[in-house]
Amino acid sequence: MAPAKLGKHLEWHGRRIRVVVRVPPSLVTSVGKTKLKVVLETTDPLEAEREKVDVIKSLRASLRGEQRQPQARSLTTEALEWRDMIEREAAGEQVVISADEELDLRDILGDHVDDIERKHGYNAGNEFAEIALGRATPLGALLDRWFTEKADLSIGYKEDIRRAVSRLETWCGKNRVPKTVEAITRRVAGRFIHEQYVLPREHHKTANKDLSCLRSYWRWMRKRYDITDNPWSEQSVEAPRRRTETASDKKRPFTDDEVTKLLGGIRLKRERDFSLVSSLSGLRLEEVAGLKVADCADDALKVRDSKTESGLRTVPLHPSLKPLITERTRAKAPDDYLFDDLGEQREGSKRDRSAPVSQAFTRERRRLKVDERGSADQRQSNIDFHSWRRWFIRKAVEGIERGAVGYTPWTIANVVGHKVEGGAIDGVALPLKMTMGRYPGPASVESMRACVEAVALPNGVSTARTDTKRQPRRAKLKLRRDTTNPSTS
Repeated sequence: MAPAKLGKHLEWHGRRIRVVVRVPPSLVTSVGKTKLKVVLETTDPLEAEREKVDVIKSLRASLRGEQRQPQARSLTTEALEWRDMIEREAAGEQVVISADEELDLRDILGDHVDDIERKHGYNAGNEFAEIALGRATPLGALLDRWFTEKADLSIGYKEDIRRAVSRLETWCGKNRVPKTVEAITRRVAGRFIHEQYVLPREHHKTANKDLSCLRSYWRWMRKRYDITDNPWSEQSVEAPRRRTETASDKKRPFTDDEVTKLLGGIRLKRERDFSLVSSLSGLRLEEVAGLKVADCADDALKVRDSKTESGLRTVPLHPSLKPLITERTRAKAPDDYLFDDLGEQREGSKRDRSAPVSQAFTRERRRLKVDERGSADQRQSNIDFHSWRRWFIRKAVEGIERGAVGYTPWTIANVVGHKVEGGAIDGVALPLKMTMGRYPGPASVESMRACVEAVALPNGVSTARTDTKRQPRRAKLKLRRDTTNPSTS
């Protein structure tokens, strides 16, 4: 059944509805995107029509704030520089910004504030003075300084932080709360959380993600700028309690039947090859995407970039993967990617290199009707590409249960790149943390090979590829015309 038609500013996003507002061309560069999108909790088109009004107002208000931002940011930056000079002078450092030695630094500041009032109005001058004298700090004023200091923050995380701060600024504007760090007391933070997340029934994961960003920002300001309290500490939104908790509400491995259906039905070679590598090595999606030709030598897969330190490892190559690796490394330089058909990741992009594979695999999985959701309002399926990795671990555990020899549960952790000390395998906590985790060191190559080779695809499933992807329609039509044309016989 085709999805119901939606009104203006609404569009379907999978099974959910989202609000879409276009960004004016003059603001695309500063905003960083051409559209602003907010996913609604409801899946009812009529209810979405009612909810979209407030969301559109909020998005447009944020765009109006972006239009005013260049001037405000310039004055704020200058005011912060004045604050630094005044604090340095108070600490005993000699600060000279005028040839007239009789003028005090605060006198010069007073004259400068008068100039700002004449050019931009009383409010702008007063705000400049408050910032320069250390009595007020605009909410987002120190973000760039923090990002400069924390150079290891990802682009995506920086955007999350800016989005959380912007959401707080918008709420402050609506509720006549000064948009300053000093105005955000614990009581004000509590109001913000209640009105912004609890009452609208915002998903608890979205809320806690925003609160985590704000908590980290305030923690840094407290360390660097002597902010006395972090109003976001110990603040969170609890997940709604379900009356019954079932296994279907949790992420899980693929079943053998699902493995057979997927590997027999995925039409795209790249996505099928990704699935095979992950299912027979336990590698994460992005780890597979990062493999280069040099990483696939000597019957092993070397992971050089992973989400954790434990993830940096060398995994013995499963015998069934040798033909695939041979085909994909043939006539390539050592520094070429194994999956060169993904292309290079664009500089500054927050999307992982593997994102196209994740999206294409999801489309194929849904086409093959391999999906599971515990309830109608569950946002994500219980099975996804990561279920290949879960399946590998499940099969390795079953190998031990069947009496396979040569490896232990700690070997499985080494193979898949989990932290052994204090870690867990397939959700089960490991005992003897220090004895088995730290002291013995990593598992031997022989035991890791035994672990990998204990995993086998279901009966009847082959790693050999059968091209099931249809030819382009234009080519098929051309072929049909040629076979019916007497001149070709």
